[in-house]
Amino acid sequence: MVELDRNEAIGALYEREYDTLCRAAYRSLGDWEAAQDLVQDTFLLALLRSDETHPSPGGWLTQTLRNLIRNERRKLVTRDAVPLENADALPAEETPHALDELFPASLTLQERELLRLRFSEQLSYRELGARFGISEGACRIKLFRTIEKCRKEYDRP
Repeated sequence: MVELDRNEAIGALYEREYDTLCRAAYRSLGDWEAAQDLVQDTFLLALLRSDETHPSPGGWLTQTLRNLIRNERRKLVTRDAVPLENADALPAEETPHALDELFPASLTLQERELLRLRFSEQLSYRELGARFGISEGACRIKLFRTIEKCRKEYDRP
């Protein structure tokens, strides 16, 4: 019953904030589709939040969107552009093993995502906290406990 009320609250927030957030993201990115994708990601994170209430849900959405935009810009800056006519001249890279394949099966999806974002995308604790809707300190503790969980799994005989 509580989950239904929470979903209804998120739905109401979506109706109220979606257009405003999309316009803000578009002004920052200049790409309407990317803006819509990031706003969708923002609402997905809102649905996945572990604590159910926030004193300012609209503010949380706005800050989360800002963090996602900052991450997107960082990705755009670090990507190397290669013209397609020169793409076949690039050396082929071996596909690395997916990081997920290395995680113990006992990890939750959230724990897997936390590890992936921290070590693969190298997000800061502050960025991770914003993404998961928790404080920077709580994020440090959650990451430490997740790493300890991995260590225990790997140390089992």
